[in-house]
Amino acid sequence: MTRLYNDPAAFADEALEGFAAAHRRWVRPVPGGVVRATAKTPGQVAVVIGGGSGHYPAFSGLVGQGLAHGAAVGNVFASPSAQQIGTVARAAESGGGVLLLYGNYAGDVLHFGQAAERLNAEGTATRTFAVTDDLSSATPDEAHKRRGIAGDLPVFKAAAAAAEQGLPLDEVARVAAHANARTRSFGIAFSGCT
Repeated sequence: MTRLYNDPAAFADEALEGFAAAHRRWVRPVPGGVVRATAKTPGQVAVVIGGGSGHYPAFSGLVGQGLAHGAAVGNVFASPSAQQIGTVARAAESGGGVLLLYGNYAGDVLHFGQAAERLNAEGTATRTFAVTDDLSSATPDEAHKRRGIAGDLPVFKAAAAAAEQGLPLDEVARVAAHANARTRSFGIAFSGCT
């Protein structure tokens, strides 16, 4: 496997900086991630997604018109912090509230939940939703424990489309849950991750 990086400890930050520099037309960097480079639509729900680095083009690659309003990006395969998520959400928010979407992993559930608590306490209506599409990670009777993997994309896209239509926060969250309930994937690996 070929690897291109400078200091491995700075990989996630440098990858995000490079992505934002290469795609200035669609995204702009903010501390902890990226947000849309286009003007905000007043009163529109902001769909903010996120997760760890290393799953390219997710998560910063899923920000732009018709997609998410912002992405909080953590270190390699690590959740972004609640502070990063909050910073990105504040930069993306335009008066309609925030829907935080992420894969169902312990760190993401914890940090996105903490960020939502802080944003709600500040007066920004915020909801969270964890994607649970991976059939291989839990049985049907424990579907709420499934990981969010490839199914993230259709759930993120459905929620973003609902926000673009001007639907209110609770309805955008309902659309995300509806898409999640109808999305399935099957995660497998042939060897360990590098």
